[in-house]
Amino acid sequence: MKTAFYAVTTLLLIVGPLIQGWLRQKQSGGLFITSLAIVLLLPGSAIYLYTVFGTPGALDDQTSDGARAQQSILAITAQSNSLIQQRKQDAQDWMQRARAYDVLKREIDARDAYERVLKIDGNNTAAMLGWVEADMSQHGDYAISASSRQLLAQAIALEPDNQRALWLIGLSEFQQKKYSEASATWRRLQRFLDSGSALAQAVAQQIAIADTKAKGVNPASFLH
Repeated sequence: MKTAFYAVTTLLLIVGPLIQGWLRQKQSGGLFITSLAIVLLLPGSAIYLYTVFGTPGALDDQTSDGARAQQSILAITAQSNSLIQQRKQDAQDWMQRARAYDVLKREIDARDAYERVLKIDGNNTAAMLGWVEADMSQHGDYAISASSRQLLAQAIALEPDNQRALWLIGLSEFQQKKYSEASATWRRLQRFLDSGSALAQAVAQQIAIADTKAKGVNPASFLH
């Protein structure tokens, strides 16, 4: 439709002045007819060739294509936002379930639930630490496994002042007999604790034990 409109408009713009010029100059009828035929045939031929070899529908569809593209972008954006919100809700649901399992002392279920959270949100430090603590409970000596150490490293990289992560990292180092490293880690933890709190005192005792072991002295010898 737009193609035909453009063609008619173009012809009117050309033929109108031609007729006016003929009336003013009183040119011969034959010359006028010849000129008019050329004017009419050339655009008509051009329109025909464009219809055969070109894409006249593109002119009509350009606006509708743009509208459809915009609608598609809006639909994709809305769908993406919906998926993001759904994933956040799923992570929250699994986190609540994991904590409930912690309370019920169902450590294996808790660890699985924390793992679900991490599959949705890989940067969730609370889920990382929850997984580590649930995994520790599966060992008689509460050993911190290699997988747990990896999660602790990720957690402290994301939150360098995370107190739980610092405590567990120091404990892991202590278990590996890296007493100097454990003492240094717990000293970092001390900076975030109230010096008069029971927790700060407990950490200070652990630091003293780690320092003593680092010197090759058995802390139990002080009891004799």
